Amino acid sequence: MSASFSKNSLKYQIAQQIKKMIFEGALQQGEKITELQIAQDLGVSRTSVREAILLLELEGLLISEPYKDTRVTTISQEEVLELLIPMRLHIETYALRKGFSTWGDDTKEQFEKIRGNMRKATRYEDLSTFIELDIQLHELIVMSSQLDNVIRIWESIVHRIRLHFLYQNSKSSTLEKWLNDHEVLIDILINGKSLDIALETLRQHIVETNIPDVYLLD
Repeated sequence: MSASFSKNSLKYQIAQQIKKMIFEGALQQGEKITELQIAQDLGVSRTSVREAILLLELEGLLISEPYKDTRVTTISQEEVLELLIPMRLHIETYALRKGFSTWGDDTKEQFEKIRGNMRKATRYEDLSTFIELDIQLHELIVMSSQLDNVIRIWESIVHRIRLHFLYQNSKSSTLEKWLNDHEVLIDILINGKSLDIALETLRQHIVETNIPDVYLLD
């Protein structure tokens, strides 16, 4: 692995490179990483790598202990069931309730574009792309609320959600099933007229696409 980085945002670019390795599966949950190895691979200083690692710790992607290893964080059943899913239900349904009536053609076109790209990812069996599109779908619901406080809360947990999707979905089901599950939700978001139906569909989607396979995490 080699890369050319500008000094201006070096730590951010290194962080992005490590993040990409995690989300593409090159670094597995619980895997040890070292400042020296990353620095050698990227041709940068260990100081810059250390700064990047601190950023990723704040995002919940890496964990370090004093005088011990730095590792990619793990996702447990308990975290998903007791924290992530309840938080997602509150954040996304609140955002949908506040934003649904304001959506115009542009927002609905974005949902349609995500659906089209999900179909392509399914056709090519591209799991990492499908997961990213899944995040984009739910993020669009949140961002379309235009509520800064809700968006900030979402941004604080989105990387943990992404890890959850990556680790659980790599062990379960097929892209065809996930596509079908998302088609139902997207159709309601684009064509539905009832907020109550949209809210219930979103709740069911979050629960039913995650809880049945959560046992695969441990």
